[in-house]
Amino acid sequence: MAQTKPPKSALKRLAELEGKCLDLENQLAVVQAERNNYKEKYEDILVENIRLQDSLKEIRERLRRHEPIEPQPVEEIAEEAEEEVEEVPVDCFADLPLKVAVIGGTDAWQAKVAERHPGFKIIGSSKNFDRDKLAGTDILVINTNAVSHACTQKAKGEVDRGTEILIISSNNLEILDKKIQTLLM
Repeated sequence: MAQTKPPKSALKRLAELEGKCLDLENQLAVVQAERNNYKEKYEDILVENIRLQDSLKEIRERLRRHEPIEPQPVEEIAEEAEEEVEEVPVDCFADLPLKVAVIGGTDAWQAKVAERHPGFKIIGSSKNFDRDKLAGTDILVINTNAVSHACTQKAKGEVDRGTEILIISSNNLEILDKKIQTLLM
């Protein structure tokens, strides 16, 4: 019987395919190692999350029972109360020649913004707001809490091209101030 040899082109193609197979196996090993690393990190995060939730449950239980978390001497409590009374929110943007308009958020949040920053123009949360109120606005703040998508889109479309648009979803005024300051830097 005569032995038949495969053609050289088939052997060459086979060698190429074996090389590609080795490359793919190496890539697979790298990806699996990354996956395992991410799995470990995820499991560590889950454990940390569970620990924090347990700690939060304990604190809530202590608060429910009206137990102080850390007992403080009466003098320190009195000093803290005096410090809190003295603190008055200051409008850190009062001296700046900016026109800031605020749309969205709850009515209570809008009232807090107006109290803290009397120079800000409070537009409201209705999509039927007066477009002229946005004329010349330098910064448009859109709080996505308690506002319709139509209102936010209308507001974005009504401001001038150079207007900075700040979209937030927090009712914390400190965060609002920091984000505006970041825009100004």
